[in-house]
Amino acid sequence: MLSLERAKVTSGSACLQAQMLERISPPSVDAFQRCYVAARRPVVLKGMIRDWPAMRRWSLDYLRTAYATTPVVTLRAESGRVIMNSETGAVEERMQLREFIGAVHAGVNDRYLTSRMSALPKSLRRDTPLPMYCAGASWHNSNLWIGPAGTIACLHRDLADNLHAMVSGRKRFTLVAPRQGSLVYPNGLFDSFPNGCRVDIECPDYSRFPKLRGVETVVAELEPGDAIYIPRRWWHHARTLAVSVSVNFWWASGLQRVIVLLADTIKRVRGISR
Repeated sequence: MLSLERAKVTSGSACLQAQMLERISPPSVDAFQRCYVAARRPVVLKGMIRDWPAMRRWSLDYLRTAYATTPVVTLRAESGRVIMNSETGAVEERMQLREFIGAVHAGVNDRYLTSRMSALPKSLRRDTPLPMYCAGASWHNSNLWIGPAGTIACLHRDLADNLHAMVSGRKRFTLVAPRQGSLVYPNGLFDSFPNGCRVDIECPDYSRFPKLRGVETVVAELEPGDAIYIPRRWWHHARTLAVSVSVNFWWASGLQRVIVLLADTIKRVRGISR
């Protein structure tokens, strides 16, 4: 169950009371499937990736040197918040990895690296093996994420189950259950960001979005080695608290796999980047 501990999340003049997410040691695959995936119940898995080679190797300096000319995809941001174009969604920009990490070292906070692991060198993928919890799925995908402190991924939801694992740095995730989706004013199906919403969960504007007062949030802070399981359709917002490197894994099977692939195809046809 969710922890009974309460957390006060403050951003500017806004103050939200949030429940802290349960933290457990990684269970067996069967127990994880039964208690969390089948129940659509988020959880933090403490130290899930502590044995990954990436945990030993992936300093920013190592990545900058060993993969200097590797092309990566970044999203343009303003004051850490990803910019959403009214027609195409997030604004992508391609560059070399050393260029991006150089900007992070210089204190620049106008981009968020988010590259498909399948497009990166195999040696990077070997450092981040597929977690046992999603290995049996008929479809899975993964992304590399690198961002400076203050980087924000606004509140959104995914159609696939998600494990987000911290290699270095710290992130705070704020989650909202699917049953409360109408309270966060979700974007329309034909919006440029159809899986997003109109509210800022950190600075709620109750005059514009009065239903937001009824939202119950769940908060988790990830340390290096931790992973968070975010069930499909759960709303989630992420704030990077310290320069961080992380890798996430989406997975789906059966009908859900068909839905995920269809949604991705529709986005490509419409020219939506994310």
